[in-house]
Amino acid sequence: MKSPRRRSIRFSLYGLLVIPMVSLVTLWAFAAQGVASEAFQQRNIDTANEIYGYAVQPMLVTLAQERQESVVWLSGGGRLPRTSMDAVRGKMDGTIVRMNEAARSDEFQDTLNGPMKSRLSVLIGKLNEIGKIREQVDSGALTKLTAFEAYNDVVDAHFRFIYLLVADNGYQQAYHLTGMSRAIELAGREAALVGGVLVGGGRATPAEHTAITRLVFERRYLETSSLSEFTAANGAPFERALASAAAKGFTGAENRVLATRPGARLRLTPDAWTASAGGYIKALDGALGTSRMVLAADAKKTSDATLLRLALVGGIGLLAIVLTAVLMLRFGRRIGRDLRDLQAAAHTLAEQRLPGVVDRLKRGDEVDVAVEAPPLEVGRTAEVFDVATTFSTVQRTAVEAAVGQAELRRAVNKVFQNLARRNQSLLHRQLSMLDTLERKASDPDALADLFAIDHLTTRMRRHAEGLIILSGAAPGRGWRRPVRVLDVLRGAVGEIEDYARVEVVSTAEESIVGSAVADVIHLLAELIENAATLSPPNTPVEVDAGPVGQGLVVEVQDRGLGMDPDKLAAVNRQLAREPEFDLTDGERLGLFVVGSLAHRHGIKVALEPNAYGGLKTIVLLPHAIVVSADRAAEEDAAPDGPAPEAAEADRPAAVPEPAGRHRAEEPEPAPRPGRHSAPARARSVMASMQSGWQRGRAEPLPPDPAAEPTEEEGER
Repeated sequence: MKSPRRRSIRFSLYGLLVIPMVSLVTLWAFAAQGVASEAFQQRNIDTANEIYGYAVQPMLVTLAQERQESVVWLSGGGRLPRTSMDAVRGKMDGTIVRMNEAARSDEFQDTLNGPMKSRLSVLIGKLNEIGKIREQVDSGALTKLTAFEAYNDVVDAHFRFIYLLVADNGYQQAYHLTGMSRAIELAGREAALVGGVLVGGGRATPAEHTAITRLVFERRYLETSSLSEFTAANGAPFERALASAAAKGFTGAENRVLATRPGARLRLTPDAWTASAGGYIKALDGALGTSRMVLAADAKKTSDATLLRLALVGGIGLLAIVLTAVLMLRFGRRIGRDLRDLQAAAHTLAEQRLPGVVDRLKRGDEVDVAVEAPPLEVGRTAEVFDVATTFSTVQRTAVEAAVGQAELRRAVNKVFQNLARRNQSLLHRQLSMLDTLERKASDPDALADLFAIDHLTTRMRRHAEGLIILSGAAPGRGWRRPVRVLDVLRGAVGEIEDYARVEVVSTAEESIVGSAVADVIHLLAELIENAATLSPPNTPVEVDAGPVGQGLVVEVQDRGLGMDPDKLAAVNRQLAREPEFDLTDGERLGLFVVGSLAHRHGIKVALEPNAYGGLKTIVLLPHAIVVSADRAAEEDAAPDGPAPEAAEADRPAAVPEPAGRHRAEEPEPAPRPGRHSAPARARSVMASMQSGWQRGRAEPLPPDPAAEPTEEEGER
């Protein structure tokens, strides 16, 4: 048979080279334009900082002083001297003049776009109309709070403009510097509010206390977040200011304000508060001016470096384009032949054949290595043929490795399943025998020992079922009717070792469908045991449940040490996708079991930090496995027998709330009573508990509603 002609793809390759060349040129032009734009933006920052920044900061400080004087004067009912307020107003008029000059500067206007000019116009308009606010203050038409908000509206107009300005320039240091300026403004607002309260009698209303608290924590957050993002040079002035005696004194004063309840008298004098707040604002304002000078110098230096980089990028980039074009055309003639066939063969192998083999192995199909990995026969040149031969070897090795891995996994799964089924059967028989012994026992101490063995056996059964889940099979336990959520939660608690620390605080009345009860109990038991294990033994673990829009949510909260954010994110990612068991990751078997059960029923599991410093595990059960309280009540009233219920009525108040045992309705035994308690008292307690547990474990199975599930029924 005549061999097909091997056509050269040289001309096709030349045609294809045009597209990357055009792309390369476009990218080069885009990079040059981006560098130039960055340089101009940095220049604009320097201009805005020099013209607008040096005019606006005195205006903000003076406006804050006028606001404070006005609020204090109104708090005194207009009876206080106006000397200080009138002096500040005169100073404010001077800053407004400088603001108008800066806003009309052509050099500054050239750095602004349309939205920026619009917001600047709004700010200047509000400043020029500040006389209206003063007239209303003088006439008493404004209360101290409305006057406070009127001045705040002027300041907010400035920040709406400045945040747009720094966001457009994209220079993060300028953005964080604006955050510190905002913090100074919030300190001024706080000074005005507290000053008004002190002048008005020193007793803050709940609304005033709430406003002061919000201002304090918002300002502290701005200071902390902005300071953490500054460079060393920009942040040094603020660090010195915040460590000064004025800052510490102000912090102490406002802490005393926060600690005073609404309606209680503040233990501060107006003069002391004014001096403390003024010193703090002055220190931060000085740091802001110093940092602004550093920022301006840094922006100019960065701009010059950017322009130099633009020249280098332009020249070197253009030279690289020319050299790339020459080299691509030269080497294209050498390697163009036969590459298309080799590429097609490799593409088929990588994206069709090998993925198909892997998918079939995952489904458990038999795979013939010789059929699925035939040798590649492409290429007329020796080099291409050698590559094809090597590719064939890699292909065969990969398929053989995949087949061997699949066979090993099937064998391991069978071993897990066989051992687990044997243990499960023996444990079911042991639980049945323990049930019989518990019913016959009359001595409280003996009954408590039997309950402890029963609890240990229940935990052993859960571990055996974990092996079944690891093997890819279902544990086998199930219920024909829905089980109440509270019983499911108690059942999960009863399958862990440290059950006495767990507090079930839910009052949910929903139920879980019978087919999902065993898996939900197992899933929650793994999560609750993890919470109990990773938290101090003297702290409680809280379990709560309630309906939400997407189903029913169960929350498990511990008070442990929490988890590293990166590790927490990795765990949440693993829980969000379909789990794949890895024998090398033996420390996370519980996590794999949780993921497998969650994926089987569409349950969502997520971990997040809680207010105690530990973890809160959120389990979202979908509507498909949740039965509403109304439906559950209807099924409870069905003629084939009452729904299982926990023996809450018979449980003494001194006994901890019972947790579920080896059936979802069975509560776990309470902690063992002391052997030195009165025999009559112990016998009464155990008799009450046993009566309740016997009713709780009774599942209605036709035809005998009172019959307890047998070992075979528990595995259906």
